[in-house]
Amino acid sequence: MGQTGQSFSQRYREHLRAFRLDHQSSGFTFHLAEHQHPFGPINVIVQILHFQHKGTHMNTLERYYIHKETANNNQLNDKHTVFPNTIFDILLDYYP
Repeated sequence: MGQTGQSFSQRYREHLRAFRLDHQSSGFTFHLAEHQHPFGPINVIVQILHFQHKGTHMNTLERYYIHKETANNNQLNDKHTVFPNTIFDILLDYYP
């Protein structure tokens, strides 16, 4: 679902509301609707990758995970916003 300063339960409820109302305001809910996936319980669809305060470190972690999922052809973000990153590629070679 991306990085958020809100609680996970609040962000989950926002996505759930968008899903139920068929709003296109969320890339996540758009993907679910487009591929006819159900909207599951929070403990099934949310995975915490890192706890980190917002800022430069969090932005780098987010870019890394987007890069990783793009390399695996498994991400919902706009692929045109992902740029080549040799350091991320090396990390993925050692830590797939």
